[in-house]
Amino acid sequence: MGKSLLVTGAAGFIGANFVHYWARQYPADRLVAYDALTYAGNLANLDSLRGRPNFSFIHANICDYDRVLQTMREHAVDTVVHFAAESHVDRSIAGPDAFIATNVVGTHCLLKAAREVWLGGAAVAPHRFHHVSTDEVYGSLAAAAPAFTEAHKYEPNSPYSASKAASDHLV
Repeated sequence: MGKSLLVTGAAGFIGANFVHYWARQYPADRLVAYDALTYAGNLANLDSLRGRPNFSFIHANICDYDRVLQTMREHAVDTVVHFAAESHVDRSIAGPDAFIATNVVGTHCLLKAAREVWLGGAAVAPHRFHHVSTDEVYGSLAAAAPAFTEAHKYEPNSPYSASKAASDHLV
């Protein structure tokens, strides 16, 4: 078997498309789809993968450190692809607590578990942590302005973008 990927936010639009892509491109790799199935997650997005021997779905929250740690150990995860996030600016203004919890604390839980699993022993195996962000961390873009690049300074202007910027800085 090849890699063992933990894909957070796997039942969301982008996460599910990534999981399907990866399953087609790298059929020998193990895929552990991890999602809390909140407003943006839909388990039906993963229906065609269910029953495959190298596919697992875990219905859990990334803020549950013990569950994340258990999952990473149980599936010998060597790669995390982190899509899970509370999103949408308007929702973040109406209720920022969930954004701080998932986007900041959840990312911290994933990093902490990865550090424990990957760096906690005598031998360090190859591993990767891929964190997905948003252009919202750069603020607003004027109509005539050039596109943002990673070199732009952060200027978050909503609880959503601030929480994603914070998670970027943790990673």
